[in-house]
Amino acid sequence: MSAIRVLLVEDDSFTRTTMEHSLAAANLEVVAALSTAAEAIASVKAHEVDVAIVDLDLGPGANGIDIAHALREENSKIGIIILTSYSDPRFADSQALPKGGIFLTKSQLPSFETLLAAIVQAHEEPLANKVRSTPKVGELSKTQIEVLRLIAGGYSSIEVANRQGVTVKAVEATITKLHSVLGLERSKLHNSRVQLTRAFFTLTGKTPPNVD
Repeated sequence: MSAIRVLLVEDDSFTRTTMEHSLAAANLEVVAALSTAAEAIASVKAHEVDVAIVDLDLGPGANGIDIAHALREENSKIGIIILTSYSDPRFADSQALPKGGIFLTKSQLPSFETLLAAIVQAHEEPLANKVRSTPKVGELSKTQIEVLRLIAGGYSSIEVANRQGVTVKAVEATITKLHSVLGLERSKLHNSRVQLTRAFFTLTGKTPPNVD
């Protein structure tokens, strides 16, 4: 059986080189290890690629999900794996992953073997019916995530309600539910919005602003 042909797109040179060597050591064929969208698309045009592993955050310009969709336009059956600091693809504030895409959180990968298993899965079932994610965020709905994102962005309940097309009462109910789902304590000693903002940054793997 021939080796799975992998395309790696990662803008950090150290991470890219380390992953390239690890993948090659696991008997995978690394077709190319690149840092930009243009290079990735050119590589898929020039080579047979089974699975693309793409970092979500590649700096200014197209992100990993944008690149994944572009790669699918060139190769309709390419397996897609997105690596990121985010805990759930819905926090990425981008278009949905291509069908069958696998979303892996870097900091929570238990081992390199988990990535290898995802590569095999993406190769065997590149167009699986559901977007797969490891690990999964608990019970947050799409609406709850969007409200959480807006609160972290500094929007008032009135502004959130206008953007969501709902009542302020509905927004406040969502905020209460978010505290419950995320296990945040509600009391006069804690600023509700500061708690939710910090939770958002924790879930997205980003450094929170200095909020008190």
